[in-house]
Amino acid sequence: MGAGIHGGFGTGTKGAAHPVKKNGDVRYSKKKIEAYLLNESHPKGGPKAKFMKEVLGYSKEDSKLFHNNVVSAIKDKVPSKTETTQYGTKHTYHIKLIGKNGNEISANVVVVIQKDNGRTTYKIVTVYPDKKEK
Repeated sequence: MGAGIHGGFGTGTKGAAHPVKKNGDVRYSKKKIEAYLLNESHPKGGPKAKFMKEVLGYSKEDSKLFHNNVVSAIKDKVPSKTETTQYGTKHTYHIKLIGKNGNEISANVVVVIQKDNGRTTYKIVTVYPDKKEK
């Protein structure tokens, strides 16, 4: 098992020093996007998936588009919150997320920082709308 939310982040992964500069810095995870964030049947991700579909028009089939739009929204941004957890450095970005249907919402994107072959990469852990959006 690679790094991820189970650990293996190593040291020296200070997020503020490594902002997302290019789309390749954020790893696409089909499992995280399709099986969790855009899966209406998932026990924890289901409500998020339903919101993403009804409000923003994203479904499982749109997983790469969803990923790319999230990455574009956090690119070159400074996280609104950074914390060190048992899993490593975690950033929360408060962003405007644009839907497949053109709707725009305020949302939060949580990423963890990882070292992958000496390169700093980010992994999206979750995306959720601001409470006022619900």
